[in-house]
Amino acid sequence: MKGIDKWLALGWRHPMWDVHRFYLSLAKKKKYQKEWLEELRAEKKIALPDGSELPIDQKTVDLFFDYYHDRNKLFEEALGLLRTEEEALEYCAKNNISVLKTATKSQDHHQSSKSMIAAVTHTASQVCAAKGLALEPDPQARCVWCNDHDLHVSARNLDGAIPGLANPSVVWEIKEYWGKTGGGSKMSDAVYECHLVGLELREFESRGGKKITHIVFIDGKHQWVTDVRKPGMTDEYMPYRRRLAQRIMRCSH
Repeated sequence: MKGIDKWLALGWRHPMWDVHRFYLSLAKKKKYQKEWLEELRAEKKIALPDGSELPIDQKTVDLFFDYYHDRNKLFEEALGLLRTEEEALEYCAKNNISVLKTATKSQDHHQSSKSMIAAVTHTASQVCAAKGLALEPDPQARCVWCNDHDLHVSARNLDGAIPGLANPSVVWEIKEYWGKTGGGSKMSDAVYECHLVGLELREFESRGGKKITHIVFIDGKHQWVTDVRKPGMTDEYMPYRRRLAQRIMRCSH
């Protein structure tokens, strides 16, 4: 999304993200949260629950307020790219992509299509075929990376890998939810899963592992009501819209 690159460039360990997380932790105390913002801007410090104070340097404060103003705009832009299930199925039909369903035991629950899984798999297969790359589109085991110093195994089975499950350079997760109500705990679980996978990959890279591109695909206009991304943790955050093939091709270099 336009405008996100400068925040990705900060890296996942930048102290601004911790200041922002502290701000979010005050969400249920709106009046205090507003006072907290004013104090941070004026005093360049954070008051902690035990009464102590933590000074924050001017550069981090400036970055925080820049992101504070950008965040809602970026979030609304992302939500605007999400589709309904009907729109996702229409895309697959137009491109002759076969779509399976996620069946649940309870018929009272929405029987969601796997339209995004089908579309991502179709597009990734085309890109990899054109570039002469192998592809694992439906992993049934975890990804494994190793180097001279370390071994890393993904926390869970992912949804795709290039070129395969051993030392892939590109991996992705797909979070499509097509119910008609707010996602609630499902969306929280999705955020935590993506955060865990991304965090562990970034830590592996910092220990001398090669660069691994971690993509999260999301879709579902009625379900996604939270921000899946902490910038720097995942490399690509992609509501399924335009230029998917170009993005996968760029990441697979």
